[in-house]
Amino acid sequence: MPFAATAEHNVGSVGREAAIVVSGLVKKYPLFRRRRDRAMAFLGATRGLASKVALEGVNLTIQPGEAVGLIGENGSGKSSLLRILAGISQPDAGEVRVERPVAGILELGLGFHPDFTGRDNALLYGALLGLDDGEIERRLPAILAFADLGEFADQPLRTYSSGMAARLAFAVASEVEPRVLLVDEALAVGDGAFQKKCVDRMVRFRDSGRTVLFCSHAMYLVTGFCRRAIWLHHGRVEGDGPVVEVVQAYETYLMSRERRRLEDGRDDTTVDSQALARIVRVRLLDGAGAETSRLVPRQRCSFVVSFAVGDPETACHVGVAIDSADGRCVFGAMTAWDGVPPTRGARERTVRLDVPSLPLAPGRFTVSVFVLDETGLLPLDTVLASDRFEVTGSSWTLSLVDAERTWVVES
Repeated sequence: MPFAATAEHNVGSVGREAAIVVSGLVKKYPLFRRRRDRAMAFLGATRGLASKVALEGVNLTIQPGEAVGLIGENGSGKSSLLRILAGISQPDAGEVRVERPVAGILELGLGFHPDFTGRDNALLYGALLGLDDGEIERRLPAILAFADLGEFADQPLRTYSSGMAARLAFAVASEVEPRVLLVDEALAVGDGAFQKKCVDRMVRFRDSGRTVLFCSHAMYLVTGFCRRAIWLHHGRVEGDGPVVEVVQAYETYLMSRERRRLEDGRDDTTVDSQALARIVRVRLLDGAGAETSRLVPRQRCSFVVSFAVGDPETACHVGVAIDSADGRCVFGAMTAWDGVPPTRGARERTVRLDVPSLPLAPGRFTVSVFVLDETGLLPLDTVLASDRFEVTGSSWTLSLVDAERTWVVES
């Protein structure tokens, strides 16, 4: 899991002007269609082989003391970028400079030997980072205490659970006090207590002027810890800025990508045994609780979502979006955004969104409904309600909203 930066392009420090500088970064991976292709690539003959572009034209500058969230879908290039910054992979083009020492908590098992004990792996990793024997021995008790391995400290790593390996990796990488810490989903395999210990330590790192680049699919961790986020999409930087703005843009992209219409003839009463969740009914209610497809501006209304899950313990968030006829989103809400805990504990569930005054101007609108996982990021099922609803009024307006208003003529 951890690995030290030893590649030539990471040697040296860029000083305190910037902790990480990436310019014109390109990374490609050859695609092997035959056994012969793999053999030729092993011998260095890659000309003519097809390749997949993992990173293309990436430019980044990260300052000391910044905590930066790295987000994006699987395959967007996040891990490739972290591996290059950690020094375990070479770019195909571009320049990379990273302040040293740099420690990475990357894939499970990377940098550890499965037959070595936890104690031996800690000593080995400290040596890879350039610590002398005395310094490693001095830090070892604190490393093992943070990892909380108990008697497993002297057992082979292959006997560890993924959570135990993650605890050891984070303990070693953070105890050696690198200038730059790279974290790739290491907290996903830990329990709540371990996650808090890790976040507390990363906060201490950030506040002491060290740099943390934190990759995670858990948006609540990214927004809670980082002040800046970088969104990678198909190997390019799609967004880079304040964490809330970038995360919201990313989540909007995910939700819009997953929209689909209800299938004709779909059985709305059962859930496929392989499905995590299935939306079975969407209703619009007026202020009196009657089902309707017609509202007036600023009318009280409710959106009722009924869905089923295969496992009663599956935790789910629910989202609702209203789009205009030309596809513009004019309203969106999700339980995760509004601080409502995810639902759990039953196979069939109903969630109601009450809107005291829906300020839509006259027009026709569609409703999209989302059932998402407990992070509020992964859509488990998405539908575009088959019936449009209409807002009617006595006067025409070119706007999409009809807000309460008062005119005051002062002279």
